[in-house]
Amino acid sequence: MNKSFFAIGLHFHQPVGNFSEILERSYSNCYRPFLELLSKYPDIKMTFHFSGNLLDYLESQHPEFLDEVMRLVIRGQVEIMGGGYYEPIFQAIPKRDRIGQIEMLSDYTEKKFSVRPKGIWIPERVWSSDIIPDLTSCGMKYCILDSNHFTRAGVNQDDLYGYFMAKDKDKKIAVFPSDESLRYMIPFRFPNETIDYFASIKKEHPLFIYGDDAEKFGEWPWTHEWVYNKGWLNSFFKTLVDSRDWIETVKFSEYMNTHLPLKEVEIPEASYMEMMEWAEGPWTNFLKKYPESNHMHKRMLYISERINKLTDDSRFDAGKDKQMTLKLSSEKTLESKKLEEAQKELYKAQCNCSYWHGVFGGIYLYHLRSSVYEHLIKADRIIDSLEHNKEDNWIDLKKIDFYNEKKNIILFENKDFFISIDPSYGGVIRELDYKKKSTNLINTLARRKETYHKRILDKINDKPEELGKFPEPVKEMDSRIKKGIFYDKDGRSCLIDHFIDKDLKKEDFQTCDYTDLGDFHEASYRTKIEDEKLILSHEGKLEEKSFSITKEICIYSEKEINVSYILKNKSESKIDSLFGIEFNITMPFANSDRYSYKTSNNVSTRLDESGTSSKTKVFTIKDSQDDLGLEFIFSEEPNKIWYFPVETISQSEKSYDLNYQSSCIFPMWDIKLGKGEETKLYIRWVLV
Repeated sequence: MNKSFFAIGLHFHQPVGNFSEILERSYSNCYRPFLELLSKYPDIKMTFHFSGNLLDYLESQHPEFLDEVMRLVIRGQVEIMGGGYYEPIFQAIPKRDRIGQIEMLSDYTEKKFSVRPKGIWIPERVWSSDIIPDLTSCGMKYCILDSNHFTRAGVNQDDLYGYFMAKDKDKKIAVFPSDESLRYMIPFRFPNETIDYFASIKKEHPLFIYGDDAEKFGEWPWTHEWVYNKGWLNSFFKTLVDSRDWIETVKFSEYMNTHLPLKEVEIPEASYMEMMEWAEGPWTNFLKKYPESNHMHKRMLYISERINKLTDDSRFDAGKDKQMTLKLSSEKTLESKKLEEAQKELYKAQCNCSYWHGVFGGIYLYHLRSSVYEHLIKADRIIDSLEHNKEDNWIDLKKIDFYNEKKNIILFENKDFFISIDPSYGGVIRELDYKKKSTNLINTLARRKETYHKRILDKINDKPEELGKFPEPVKEMDSRIKKGIFYDKDGRSCLIDHFIDKDLKKEDFQTCDYTDLGDFHEASYRTKIEDEKLILSHEGKLEEKSFSITKEICIYSEKEINVSYILKNKSESKIDSLFGIEFNITMPFANSDRYSYKTSNNVSTRLDESGTSSKTKVFTIKDSQDDLGLEFIFSEEPNKIWYFPVETISQSEKSYDLNYQSSCIFPMWDIKLGKGEETKLYIRWVLV
């Protein structure tokens, strides 16, 4: 029988910020049993890639696992691939960080396994040829992409049984096409079906390539029982060994040493097929689909640039000299350590998992987004200590084209707070970081339409599958979803200015079944910086009558932000309307039962409950552990305050889930103003 080769590349990864119990479950259900079984089959060769976050966890909790990997490397059974240490999308981060992350993982691999990687794992196989020079400058000789990349490049499916050379300018890298058919077979079909597939390919000494997530072997839903308890993996290994007279497992670099590339190919910007569908094109579309992702991304770039300004950027041109030269003049040793620490925090925040959504929660998961902000704010604090090392009461209030859209937002910052204000859409606060706790108190997500929502609605309405359509896997569904799926009119932020009908019901506001009577919630506000305060103003329409809002924001103390409003009737008629200010707040532990609402009437309820409060000038989110709470103090008692949870619907591998994102707090005042009259409101925003 014709000699065939089989190259297996497995990607071991957990998101930065994932729960420790999930990491431990993955280790017990997947990583440990896989390695234990592979160790019993020394003739089966593989290539492993470990992301840095998982390596950090294994070093801390299971160093014996890495010792066993080292043993397999020494006996020539396993090859280690490199990558970006904290699994960033390479195109989404600056060149200096891309090279820094790759070198960081290569340094670790060389120190831990006594070998420097020759291959690199491309996160989510998000590819564009312009990253080739950076990969090769870091010593990388090959990578693994999906067969989808090659068919988009015009390569026939029947010609993918080898490796190719991809080029950018004068730099080249070998690229191995992972076989899509194998991705759907392994480990979901019987082992003999994979062998039959190999036998069906009529090529001269074909190379079969499988590159995929290691978590499919025990961590994905329902796979542990199949792969281990029912013996799939043992049977698969045994089948490969029994077929070794015509199927030889090889490591990627080993195959390159003995075989030439099939040809040179130009691979267009692409990812694997499912990712292209979720993103509706290139991965960067997620930054357009989810403004919250775009904000995190631009916040990350802002931190990266702050670090860059404190360093000599020349090392990134060569990609070799890893010594960081500070521009700062004194205490260079201490400053270097601080800056390296800040850079590591930045790298952690670049982990891709929090920035997109497909078949797992991704950006919908608060704890993953929270991790991004935690690490960015920690980096912020370190940079603050370097830039303002002899200052205490500093204020940085500036206009900046933060989103690179040729329009400015306002960054308002001191040692305690980072505040991002968007004047162009309602003069809202998009981000409010309390640096001492490394938390963003507006870390939320709007409710948006997803393609899989139709499947959920069909399931709720008992609608049958379309004829001829391949049935979707049966997924569990949170019973609360049956109440309906709702979408937001605006992004979820703070200081959204509404005028609403006095007869509007809370439930209709909660489900966004209402009409704004004014244009202020989406208006462009003029800005003025004065005496370390930000003043925003807009003259617009309230039921076709001229009306203006001026709001002023200032950092009052290390735990307090003050907001004042001036509402003025600029029409010839009387104004009689209900004015409300929308706040969307997410506490550090989301809707944990440690939090409750309290008012001056001592009413208490959980954050995932909704209700109405009245006759109070103080509205508090109380933390029973007294770590961090939030208090609103109003100069004028609101007529009423609505509060309710903002919950989104996402999908995972096994279920449709209802995810708590934030608590909407909506105080309202009855506004009656004659011609030319104005009224003032003051809100103290206090951390308690």
